[in-house]
Amino acid sequence: MNMPPRAAAFTLLEMMVVLAIGALVIGIGTVSVQRLTEEHGLLKVAHEAESVCMQTMTRTLATAQAQQVSLETLSQGAKLTLKRFGASVFIGAKDQYLFVRPGGLCEPLTLRWQQGSAWVTATLDPLTGGFLEMEEHL
Repeated sequence: MNMPPRAAAFTLLEMMVVLAIGALVIGIGTVSVQRLTEEHGLLKVAHEAESVCMQTMTRTLATAQAQQVSLETLSQGAKLTLKRFGASVFIGAKDQYLFVRPGGLCEPLTLRWQQGSAWVTATLDPLTGGFLEMEEHL
């Protein structure tokens, strides 16, 4: 009796190795995407805070009335600390305010948002309410 030729196929071991490599690649990709999402979240929070500060500056100039912003509201779930002009250390933002006076000046501040080991630091421009510079450690 002639036996039909054996069809070429993958062994169970080869299939398990391919699945293990695939799982490893997916795991690394998931961690990378999660880290990118956290980093993007910090930058988004910083840009939204900049928008609030600029709107407050514009409202102050339009109404000629002093405005204040609770810095705690700018944290949006991230840990927010600040360094006031002339200070050497960051302090918590709880019960801290930014005061904007008519004439378009506010106190220069450096704000730092942190989540885990990632952080974004921004220095507030006292004339425009925007950020002069941003530093990221993501």
